[in-house]
Amino acid sequence: MTDYLLVHGAGQGAWSWGPVWGYLTAPEDHPPTLYKRRRANRVHPLDLPGHGADAGGDTSAVRLEECVQAITRTVEREQLEDVVLVGHGFAGSLVVQAATEMEVPPKRVVLVAGIVPAPKRPLLSACPAKTRAGFKFFSILSSLFRQELKLPSPAINGFLCNGMDSMEVVQLVGFLGPLPTRVLKSRLPMETSKLPCPVTYVMLTQDKMFSPDAQAKVAEQFEGAETVQIESCHQVMAQHPLELAEVLLRYA
Repeated sequence: MTDYLLVHGAGQGAWSWGPVWGYLTAPEDHPPTLYKRRRANRVHPLDLPGHGADAGGDTSAVRLEECVQAITRTVEREQLEDVVLVGHGFAGSLVVQAATEMEVPPKRVVLVAGIVPAPKRPLLSACPAKTRAGFKFFSILSSLFRQELKLPSPAINGFLCNGMDSMEVVQLVGFLGPLPTRVLKSRLPMETSKLPCPVTYVMLTQDKMFSPDAQAKVAEQFEGAETVQIESCHQVMAQHPLELAEVLLRYA
């Protein structure tokens, strides 16, 4: 059976995959009976360095290499097999880089509105001009006040969680942490966009953080990539977890 490694977006954590994890690990039979197999084998949501349960220290100083190593080491430590690497947002760059470094290639890479620049380019270069300008502006403010960079409430409501229920947004705001600015400014080390495994790109058609046009450009980098559309904002794991889980289960 297929194992899944779920890698969260910037400033988030393994917690962001909670609803999706629930659907992926649900029993195949309803009502469930004891010892019946689950829909997926093992589902492992990962906390990247400086995020979630691993948020000690300076998140802004976390390096891209550390994040990629966290992915490859988790696959080895947990002995994940036939693994589907799933990356949301900026983690798209991390999972494609990890796929090129794994001793045994993953079964598939799934990019959920994955932000992946051209090889050797900074991660932020894949973002629309408006997103890059906003990042630069808030980076300057955080430097002036000597604080780690966090998304302000207007950006969360208008770009990250547009269309979501207000109470869901309030809960999300309570969990969001600082952004890994060093990673976001880093260049993607890989030499080519050709991966040793199939690629699926999940396009979020209502995403205002990483526009559908920008998503389409990323998907085009990967020859033969399958594209799937979900009518959702950037936080699809919270807004439409069942739809995303059903897409992921195609590869179980």
